[in-house]
Amino acid sequence: MRYLLHNHPAFPGLLSRQDLYLLVDRGSISRGELCTDIHTSRDHTVGEVISGMAPPRPRRASRLDRPSYREFRADLPPPSEPEPPPEELTFATEDESDIVPAEETVPEASAQEPAPDENLEDEEELPLTGDGERVFYMAHPSWLSYGKPLSLALALFSAAVGLQPEDEGWAIVAALCGIAVLIATSIARRSHDYVVTDERVEHVWGILGRSSKEVRICDIRSLDVTEKGLSGLLGLGTLDISSASTAGVEVRFLHLRRAHEVKKIIRRLQRSKTAD
Repeated sequence: MRYLLHNHPAFPGLLSRQDLYLLVDRGSISRGELCTDIHTSRDHTVGEVISGMAPPRPRRASRLDRPSYREFRADLPPPSEPEPPPEELTFATEDESDIVPAEETVPEASAQEPAPDENLEDEEELPLTGDGERVFYMAHPSWLSYGKPLSLALALFSAAVGLQPEDEGWAIVAALCGIAVLIATSIARRSHDYVVTDERVEHVWGILGRSSKEVRICDIRSLDVTEKGLSGLLGLGTLDISSASTAGVEVRFLHLRRAHEVKKIIRRLQRSKTAD
């Protein structure tokens, strides 16, 4: 909005070219009236400003509801009935979208209303154990900790590719051996489960028979993370969990990815237990 009409009480505010075009189209003002460009401080007629403009879009044209332009001269008697005061105009400009009326705006939330607890909403979506505990973390040892069997499988697959042109039978045997090594490695990896719930930290291991060792969150005394050598460079670490009842390590998570993040999860659960 950059134009101001001269001595026009019905439209005292700033108007855009679109607004001027709509007012002329409805007959509320004439093309000969003067307006000032507030950016350059120069006067122009309304006809000069809207010259060459395309017709307005229907959805914006329908927003004006003004009476037709009437000219009053000093030598004519005043009108018998005074005109009602003009209503406040709401114009849609070229750079703005449709303006929502004041009565339709949504009031902002009160500052006294507490914000929703995003962590609580996330916790409600966590999986549950058979005992109804929320599982905050569950993982197996990282694949990177099985470097030797993975290297053996890769060597067997490479041998299978090399033997295929000369002896297809031995190539198939080498490929099957590589697949067997991968399957055995996967079973060995999945035989160890590291679980953190809102009540306990548990290490479950075994294939046919499953054994476990756990510590309650409220009984944890210390959390120690160890990252050494090449495994540390690869992001693998060991998390040792000790309880207040013994001096040694109660539960150990070996070859764990992002061990420090798991430690933070357990610490947060400890603080929530203390707060309760």
